[in-house]
Amino acid sequence: MIIALCYLLSALTLYVLALKNAMGAKRWGLLGLTLGPFSLPMFISHKRLLVMKAAGRDHVYWQPR
Repeated sequence: MIIALCYLLSALTLYVLALKNAMGAKRWGLLGLTLGPFSLPMFISHKRLLVMKAAGRDHVYWQPR
């Protein structure tokens, strides 16, 4: 039961984050539902690659954490 809740929560979180970052929300929600929290590192790296692609390689991008 706890594992299913964790997968559902990660799917919802990835869906909302994908909507906020103008990415494919349904795709990331489904990926979060199938892989659970293991898909979060993939989401972060994909988001970073999209930002680098949009800004270019010569642009310096500082992300506050």
